[in-house]
Amino acid sequence: MIIEHLFYSFAIAMIFGLVYYRFTGRDYWWIIAASAFAPDLDIIADFALRKLGVFVLIHGHRIVHGDFHNLVALVLYGLMAAFLLNPLGIKFIDALIFALVGFSAHFFEDILVQNPAYDFLYPITDRVYGWGLLSDVHDFYGIANREVLAIGLVLAASSLVIRIIFKRRWHARSLWP
Repeated sequence: MIIEHLFYSFAIAMIFGLVYYRFTGRDYWWIIAASAFAPDLDIIADFALRKLGVFVLIHGHRIVHGDFHNLVALVLYGLMAAFLLNPLGIKFIDALIFALVGFSAHFFEDILVQNPAYDFLYPITDRVYGWGLLSDVHDFYGIANREVLAIGLVLAASSLVIRIIFKRRWHARSLWP
């Protein structure tokens, strides 16, 4: 679902960045788009750590896909991203908010597509959430689901158009008293 995550996170980033810009004058939509892929780092984490000679167990097993799909990983990632982006001139709170929204955007799509999905609210509860409203079968050249991808494309295009329209209006108003 890599391609689908790209379009859904882009759509969320465009709208959230637009609203945030309206209230703060700052927009780091790209942090959302990049952070949406962070939960899937668990796919390569075990392999990378083993190459470094580190053996990590989560819930008594090696790191597997889904282990980073929870509140603990969300908070740790948000804080790490904020600390890393702050020296680059991005306010800590802005980086934290955008990183958390991006990470959560990944959760949103997983909940829409998978049933059951993951225990997103761990450590509060071990309950597994997921609606499975959309199909999870990779029927688009084996890399994506047509339905999920089509909806993502429409959402991304729509959010981009909305963003362009509103930003032009706001800039036009600020130029002319």
